[in-house]
Amino acid sequence: MRKIMSIRYPIGESRQVLTLEQNVLDHFAKWRQSDPKMPEAGGQLFGVVQGQSVKLMRATGPRNSDRRGRFFFIADRFAERREISTLHKSGLHYLGDWHTHPEAFPAPSGTDISSMADLFVRSKHDLNAFLMVIVGTADFPDGLHVSLHEANAWSALNAKREP
Repeated sequence: MRKIMSIRYPIGESRQVLTLEQNVLDHFAKWRQSDPKMPEAGGQLFGVVQGQSVKLMRATGPRNSDRRGRFFFIADRFAERREISTLHKSGLHYLGDWHTHPEAFPAPSGTDISSMADLFVRSKHDLNAFLMVIVGTADFPDGLHVSLHEANAWSALNAKREP
C-alpha cells in the first residue's frame, strides 16, 4: 500500500470537507482483514469540527473486551462511553464508528445501517449525522466506505481525487 498523507471527502452541498488524517489511515490499515483468519475489528472515530473543516484525528479500538469474529464485531459499549468521556476532555469529539469487512471494496450491511440509525437516535449529541467508516482489503481510498448516518437516512461520501 502506498503511503497517503490524508484523504478528503466533500460533504454533500454543505461545502464542508471531511479529512481522514494519516494516523487514522495507519490505524485502519493495521486492522484490515488481509489474512483469511483475521476477525473483524472496529472502534470509534474522534475529531474536531472547525467551520467547513471536519478532521478525523483519532480512531480507537479494537479492545480486548470487544467480541470479534470473521464476519462480526460487537463493541464493548461501556468501554466506548469511557473513551468518549476521556477524549472529549482532550478536545476531541465523538464523530462515529468504524469497523472492517473481509472484502476488497466494502459496503454496509443492513445491520450496519440499522445499527448506525439506532446509535444516532439513542445518543446525546449535537451532530447532524454520525460518520461510519468500513475498512476493506483494497488500497485506500477505494478500500474505504465512508458514509453519514441520521435517524432515517444515510449517504455515502466519495473521496476527492487529488491531481
